[in-house]
Order: sequence, then C-alpha cells, then structure tokens
Amino acid sequence: MRFASIGLCLALGCSSPRGATSTPATNAVEFGVCFHHHEEYNAAAAKVLDDLRSAGPFWIRGDFQHPDTDAVFAKDMRSKQINVLALLPWYKKSRDGWETYVESEIAVVDAPAWEITNEPEMPWWGGPIAADDYMTMLKHASAAIKARHPHAQIIGPAVGATAEGIAYLSKLIDAGLLDYVDGVSVHYYIFHKNTDLEGIKRVVAGRKPLWITETGWTTADQPGGEEAQHKYVHDYYDRTSGLLGSDPAVRVIFNYELNDDRYPVPAGKDDGWGLTRGAQGQYKPKQAYAQLKALLGQKR
Repeated sequence: MRFASIGLCLALGCSSPRGATSTPATNAVEFGVCFHHHEEYNAAAAKVLDDLRSAGPFWIRGDFQHPDTDAVFAKDMRSKQINVLALLPWYKKSRDGWETYVESEIAVVDAPAWEITNEPEMPWWGGPIAADDYMTMLKHASAAIKARHPHAQIIGPAVGATAEGIAYLSKLIDAGLLDYVDGVSVHYYIFHKNTDLEGIKRVVAGRKPLWITETGWTTADQPGGEEAQHKYVHDYYDRTSGLLGSDPAVRVIFNYELNDDRYPVPAGKDDGWGLTRGAQGQYKPKQAYAQLKALLGQKR
C-alpha cells in the first residue's frame, strides 16, 4: 500500500459536478469512518463523533486488539447509537493464537458486525496468510461469534481491489467463503491503485453485498488538497451519483479515516487521510467533513 498518486483530473474527472446531495437518494448505501480508538478516543474526539451522529446514523471501524478497552469503547458507541464494525486484524502468517485472541474479544465485546482480518493477501505486513489458513480462521471466528452473538454480521476478507486481491478472494470463494460471511469487504484506493471494483464484483457475482471498509483521499500526498478530498467524497460516495455510493452492489462505505494522525501533515508518511486535522490540529474539520455530514443526513 505504498504507491505514487495519479493526476487529479484522471483520478476524479474534470466534468462539472454531478447531482447535489439534496436530491433524493436512489441507493441505500450506509456510511462509516475508520477510527483508531486505542490511540485517539478522548473527550474531544468523542465530541466529533457526537457531531457526526447528529447528522445521521453511521458505522465506526477500529482495530479490536485490547479486550478491556475495546469493551468500554463498544459500550460507549452503543450508547451513542453508532454501529461498530469490530476489526480483528491478524498480521501473522501462522494461525497460532488466533482462537484465543478471538475468544478474548467476543467474550467482552458486543458489536453488531465483525471483520475477519485486514488485507490478508498483502505483503506490506509480512503476508500473505495462506488461503487455506484464512478459511480455517474464518470458520472458527464465524462459529464462535454467532454462538455468542447470533445476530452479529460477519464481514471479510478486506482484500484490496487489485489483481492480487481478486485472485485471493476467488480462492476463498472457491473454498466456501460465502457460506461464512454476511458481506464481502474490500479496500478501494486511487492512491494505492486498488480500484478494480468491477473485478471484485465479477467474482462475488451478487451473492453477497460489498462492504468497502477503507477508501479515501489523502490531502498530504494526492494533488488538490482539501478541495480534491471534498470532491472525492461527493463524486464517489453520493448515493445518487457517486461511483461507489450509487452502486447497488455496495452496502457500506467507510472513509479512511476520521482524523489525521499528525498536524501539520507530513508528506510521504501515509497520513492526511482524515476528515479532520486530528488532535494536534484541534480536530478542525476539513472541507470533506461537511460533505460526509450532508451525506449522513441524505434521505434514503
């Protein structure tokens, strides 16, 4: 996930703006944000979440790796009526310890949806996880979660929308993936050249809804800054006209991420994805933040 960007006109198009967000929506896609709750959940960040929630319902996705603090966070989100997608990341090729890890989380966390691993086919973390091993992990996690939380949704495998991700997903589907998930998750980035959603759709073939659990525009390393990020959120997320948001195959879109990690945002550090400037920038909203709020309030 470390690639150079492409030009603004090529990425977003240079045509006039498409339909306004006040137009009645034609697709029922939901929205969410990625949020690193272990590092950034504090009183000020909670106010940002409350402000978003005032516009409409949304999902929040975070790494669940510390059961005690995860349980508190999930409970707080439930009180705010914010839906949690609890990601169970696993950056190891070996399955050793997986079952214990899953059990430790689901014993104390009650979340409406769980995502099984993150980018298991990618080499950036030392991967991939072998497809057969992934299926073993998924089968265990699905059974364990459903036993404790029968109504929870199981989402996976969070592959990139690339040739490698599609090939990996195809192997998983051949091995029975769709029998164990309620939705297929995928990551879509122009910056990282993960954009072959049509290839993902071909192998899924409408049998499960797609959850785009990461997508976004970095104001640090892509051209156009905040204006381009705002345009991306509109042109890609809008339920009526957005490239992703109007696609009936897509169920949920998560913006990566809610807050920047640093301010000022340094170039070349895979930062600047946030809709706010983060704690160091006093959570000042970028232009795209208001666009997401408008989409949350859009009639479905």
